[in-house]
Amino acid sequence: MFNFVAYFKNKHKHVKRDFEHDEEGNPFVEVGVRDKSEVIAPFSVDGKLSINMELASTLDNLGKSLSPKDRLHFNIKCENWSDQEKFDLASAIKYYFSNCMIETQRKLESNFKIFLTMVALSIFFVLLLFLADFIAAPFIVIEVIDIITWGFVWEAVDLIAFQRKLYLFEYNRDKVIYNMKITFDK
Repeated sequence: MFNFVAYFKNKHKHVKRDFEHDEEGNPFVEVGVRDKSEVIAPFSVDGKLSINMELASTLDNLGKSLSPKDRLHFNIKCENWSDQEKFDLASAIKYYFSNCMIETQRKLESNFKIFLTMVALSIFFVLLLFLADFIAAPFIVIEVIDIITWGFVWEAVDLIAFQRKLYLFEYNRDKVIYNMKITFDK
């Protein structure tokens, strides 16, 4: 009995990452980079550099432990980098996460369009249900229409209440990384 109570007490404890903080109180993360070619992707699109997938994955993972209210301070330790190389890396990070934000915005727009479609289909099937009931259709027909109606209603609720929240979380996570303060040290 006491193990059961202890299980639920411990279950509600939140796991939280402890960040160091800079002088402004922002979460502070420091990464060491030896070679620019380790963080910049080998391809560019329209002359814009992007980061490689390892750095993108690291930053994405870091963003999962931040609040959307946080302004991350990302300090990169690098030796013998020119100001242009530092600018290129900062720009590549911003470019990568701006593309992630654009992708998530498209998902949100698509999610909303599908939601509207599900609502319209729900209304159509509710009207069809009333019509079937009014003309005294067989019980099985009414039940099938009722099940279809509730399927579309549930899908609409799922899209707007649950999936949209996940997309907003993803967008805010990318926005935190996009808006982070990037500094360089030797």
